[in-house]
Amino acid sequence: MTKNQRRHPRKEIKVSVELTFLDEPYTIVNTRDISEGGMFIEVKPAESFPVGELVNVHYLDPLKDNEDTFKDAAIVRVVEDGIAISFIEMGDF
Repeated sequence: MTKNQRRHPRKEIKVSVELTFLDEPYTIVNTRDISEGGMFIEVKPAESFPVGELVNVHYLDPLKDNEDTFKDAAIVRVVEDGIAISFIEMGDF
């Protein structure tokens, strides 16, 4: 068995998220899980979302009493049923 080396534990929570790519209109999608550092979003076809692409998400954060939340993120993994994103601070770029 491999050891989980994540900094933030994931919680299996389904939440509706507004997912936005740069200048495109947002799309409503659902999460499979969320952590303090990112989330897995169920999308198809996932192959149309390249690793490294910057996105913005808007959602009510269940980890913070449904606080209205806006986060910048980068796509870090693409699998058949969705994408994993990692939250970033735009000041990091």
